[in-house]
Amino acid sequence: MATILISACPHDPSTKAGYYYLKQAAKVLARHKHKVVLLRSAILSKFHKALLDYDPDLVILNGHGGAKGVTGCGDNVILGVPSWDADLGLKIGHGNPEWMRGRIVYLFTCHAGKELAYQLLINGARSVAAFREAFIFLCENEDGVNHEAHNFFDAALQLPFMLAGGFTFGEGCQAIQETFIEYRTEAEKKGDKLRAKYLHHNLVNFVAMGDRHATL
Repeated sequence: MATILISACPHDPSTKAGYYYLKQAAKVLARHKHKVVLLRSAILSKFHKALLDYDPDLVILNGHGGAKGVTGCGDNVILGVPSWDADLGLKIGHGNPEWMRGRIVYLFTCHAGKELAYQLLINGARSVAAFREAFIFLCENEDGVNHEAHNFFDAALQLPFMLAGGFTFGEGCQAIQETFIEYRTEAEKKGDKLRAKYLHHNLVNFVAMGDRHATL
């Protein structure tokens, strides 16, 4: 049994959608007998305490992401490197990439695949997945909870689903790519050009690095 830590703080339309789908995903992960901890109101101190208390094997961060950092609640950067983050519009005073040492990390946010993902790997993370640019999804309401958003989140969450089922990090990343392609093909067949465009955007901006054989 592994321990999985998820940070997802619902405070605006995009993070409300992330929280909804990750909360549903947590139930699926728990069915595989893993211990799943969901942080709904993460600030730096709470995130650090959760890492110390649970020592997770897999960390999934959903929030607003930039090249240098990822937020929890509001503008609270919970993981990052010290620098000005133009994507977030925030100055990160103290870095903490070493907190991910020995862990599999999924930066399920925008932009974190530009630099932060590489910094985590340099500082000892086992494997890291992220998106270089914005993670884009369609939705019909402010909560982002409807069939319009489902395909985008279902594809993106294949990595933790696969890891929870005993597959490798590499196989999980391949599942993400294959599922994006499957949904993109369906959208193209239906003539839904906008959906196909954004599914393709997420596909080509997904990055994975580190030990592709890593498992929970």
